Amino acid sequence: MKISLLFPPSWHPSQPYLSLPSLTGFLNQAGVNNVVQRDLNMEALDTMLTAGYGQDIYVRLVDRVKHLERVQAGETGPNSKEHYTRIVESLDRFPYLIDRIELAKETLRSEEFYDIERYRDSLFLIDKWLELVSTIYFPTRMTVVDNQFSSYSIYSSKDLVRAISDEEQNPYLELFRSQFLTSILADAPDLIGVSITATSQIIPGLTLCRLIKQANPSIHLTIGGSIFTRLVDNLRRCPSLFDLTDDFIVFEGETALLELVNQLSGKRDMSKVPNLIYRQNGKITVNQPFYSENINELPAPNYDGFPLGRYLAPCTVLPVQFSRGCYYKDCAFCALTLDHQNFRQKDPGRTVDDLQMLSMKYQTPYFFFTDECFALSPTKRLCQQLIDRQLNLQWTCEMRFEKNLSRDLLTQMRDAGCLKIVFGLESFNQRIMDFMKKGIKQDSVRRITEDCLDLGIAIHCYIIVGFPTELEEEALETMNFIVDNERLHSSYGFSCQPCLFDLEKEAPIMSDPGGYGIRRIMRPASEDMSLGFFYEVQSGMTPEQAERLYQHVYEKISEVVCELPFNYSMADGLLYIARAKAQAQQVPQPAGS
Repeated sequence: MKISLLFPPSWHPSQPYLSLPSLTGFLNQAGVNNVVQRDLNMEALDTMLTAGYGQDIYVRLVDRVKHLERVQAGETGPNSKEHYTRIVESLDRFPYLIDRIELAKETLRSEEFYDIERYRDSLFLIDKWLELVSTIYFPTRMTVVDNQFSSYSIYSSKDLVRAISDEEQNPYLELFRSQFLTSILADAPDLIGVSITATSQIIPGLTLCRLIKQANPSIHLTIGGSIFTRLVDNLRRCPSLFDLTDDFIVFEGETALLELVNQLSGKRDMSKVPNLIYRQNGKITVNQPFYSENINELPAPNYDGFPLGRYLAPCTVLPVQFSRGCYYKDCAFCALTLDHQNFRQKDPGRTVDDLQMLSMKYQTPYFFFTDECFALSPTKRLCQQLIDRQLNLQWTCEMRFEKNLSRDLLTQMRDAGCLKIVFGLESFNQRIMDFMKKGIKQDSVRRITEDCLDLGIAIHCYIIVGFPTELEEEALETMNFIVDNERLHSSYGFSCQPCLFDLEKEAPIMSDPGGYGIRRIMRPASEDMSLGFFYEVQSGMTPEQAERLYQHVYEKISEVVCELPFNYSMADGLLYIARAKAQAQQVPQPAGS
């Protein structure tokens, strides 16, 4: 059986995503070797950032402006006066941008990546180029990391069905047809898996599925990824989505995909495939109980076939995993723990074996741990192994501001190659911390922050504005912890991402909304695939007040935080920190870094 695994746009172009390499490694370990995996996100972006693609766009822009000179309807939207104006502006900018677009891309793949002005200019130029391309499909707007389909809601199955067929507003129809569909089908796959892990991938991913099914209905197509894991109940009520795919694999996909391969090669009894949602005889079935992997039996991810030399960075940064799930999982706002139903820790020795193999095979010392949260004791053992083996790897991970996160452990992490730690601070106000069930104290936050700064470990902080019952002064206390702490925000590599509170489906707060001061929960009837809810509160800031304050907090933090590269990309930031550290120590860098 031939298998193709596809990762659709849009995702960050600095590094690969972990899902497909994890599945490929598992299938290979089980003896399933006829597997092709493609990062269509990077392939598509690489294609669009070329002069050849630009020449085709130019012809279409000229044709469209001639059409709109004759036919215009309305002030805004497709084929409107605003659309005409945008295309005229794009034609004016076109000569300047097309002469520079390939240079911008190559700059980010070269040593000039580390010249911050060249880095910023290249990203800015790429964004302007994608804006130009998008004007054909106005009001749709493509960016490097997102797609803004303003005419459609990604949370409505009816809107999605319309969006994936909209030739005027969906740029991926023509892009996939002209550039990728032929090569995907040329592999003659029996099974195609499409990984949709972010909201930015929903419309491009489903568009790809529709085109594949139209071209060859006999190919078995399955969709996986965390987005649909959070929509299990919704999928039961969205039969139209099963016209685009044969089934969905939710939660963890390794064993499920392997068993799907086995069933397609044999009796085709889909009831035997764990974590599968499928339609049979008009009935949508969810196979339960959901299966969780034995993490110590999972092999290292396999990145073979991924375009590692085409990512927009001068050196490869590979995502890896040390654990699945969250050992704490009590934070009231967090729905991430749903993706992995329980916490499991991989043996530190096996993890270091994987890191050593991956580093040698793909010629990189740089790793990005995707774990939701590093547990303390296993981290100590992991770091000791890294130190003992003298692998000289450099990496980043996520942790909690635990009172037991000691300076000694942080020192050991630094010595083992940890360059940056991502913390979910959320709030620096103790009442809100406690109300969120964060399980952390202000004193711990202050001490760990100072320890990291003393040791030269960069810090990232996520913060949340507008948690139910939060007052303006409590949110400002969190903001001021960042803004007034010059030693923190001026430290090299520091980054901070403020987020507006979102009442997410499956978050613990949903089990007792009244207990968290939520008076009423609403969802538009049309949004049958919503990942969150509108709500009203009994006290504290209203959602509208919280949104206004969030804008203020975002602006104030942006004044003191280095947006590029550290707030833009963890992977880019990791490379910048590694370069700065090497220069400070006068250590030779690996080739291409």
